[in-house]
Amino acid sequence: MEAEHPAQILIADDERSIRWVLREALSAQGHQVHEAETGLEALEHLEKTPVDIALLDIRMPGMSGLDVISRAQEAGCGATMIIMTAQTTMANAIEAMKRGAYDYVTKPFDLEVVQLLVRRGLEARKLSSQVDSLRSELKKRYEMGVEIIGRS
Repeated sequence: MEAEHPAQILIADDERSIRWVLREALSAQGHQVHEAETGLEALEHLEKTPVDIALLDIRMPGMSGLDVISRAQEAGCGATMIIMTAQTTMANAIEAMKRGAYDYVTKPFDLEVVQLLVRRGLEARKLSSQVDSLRSELKKRYEMGVEIIGRS
């Protein structure tokens, strides 16, 4: 399934082979893929460049994927975060969700599962954007109605 518009996706993993496999699979779906080898590189990219989805390894040199999520949230980054982990402990999944991750995937992963998570993450972003737009429109209409009633 091809994207409506190319999504901006960041892949952050210290394993070059993981980045390559994900880049090839996601680029083939029409997405624009960026890469980072360390947590710090990922955070710097997220702070400078708008990204739709960030796939973050939980363990990276210097800064974990969980710390990247926390710091990116503090900086106001609006990317949908997906954690990749080789440790399938429930504690990691819970901690990732507490910090704001959309979901997580365990390594070794099935590419179809990753592609599905990315697609679902993009759909969730689109729906959230539509809800925000509708809220804004309703707020404008409500304020306008109150203003008109207040003048009559």
